[in-house]
Amino acid sequence: MPSVLIVDDNLLARQGLKHLLSQEQKGLAFGEARTAEEAVAALAKRRWDIVVIEASLPGYDGFQILQEVRRSHPAVRVVMLSSHTNPEQALQARQSRASGYVGKNSPRADVLRVFRSVLAGKNRFVGLPDHQSALWPLPEHLPLSTRERDVLLAFVAGKRVSEIAAELNLSVKTISTYKRRILDKLQLSSIADLVRYAIEHKLA
Repeated sequence: MPSVLIVDDNLLARQGLKHLLSQEQKGLAFGEARTAEEAVAALAKRRWDIVVIEASLPGYDGFQILQEVRRSHPAVRVVMLSSHTNPEQALQARQSRASGYVGKNSPRADVLRVFRSVLAGKNRFVGLPDHQSALWPLPEHLPLSTRERDVLLAFVAGKRVSEIAAELNLSVKTISTYKRRILDKLQLSSIADLVRYAIEHKLA
């Protein structure tokens, strides 16, 4: 039976989402949390298949909860939710390794599509910015996959290959392969070049 933890301080929002998702899929088990503290406690008590997090909790950034979930429960799939669809937040959700993003003001069909995709093990983000527009220019680092970006940021943070391998649950050999692939794609020669690249493109 799939389980869903909804983290939102708004009671009506929690009840509405539960009702919507229950209509889409029978037999879902739900949990609720109003605050970051309640969310952490709920995550410690049991394993959740999906955690839905309101991006703007009072006094707390929902993306901080996302990072905590990623650190402590890397297998849990997370959907970020916001009051209104926000391209910048959609991009932040994807870059922060969420599994999905959707605004509460999105059509019902979009909310359900995100949920179905995430439940099926796929990612779906509603409202990602158009990288062809002048507001969102196409940066050179976009050829990197999500995993390659994770490895890039870890190297930029000064972590060793063994540390990155442990954090991402991959082998040292695999991380070394990612390192060479990243350097090749970005046409760089060393980690020092990678750090400079990250600073220049405001990735760090």
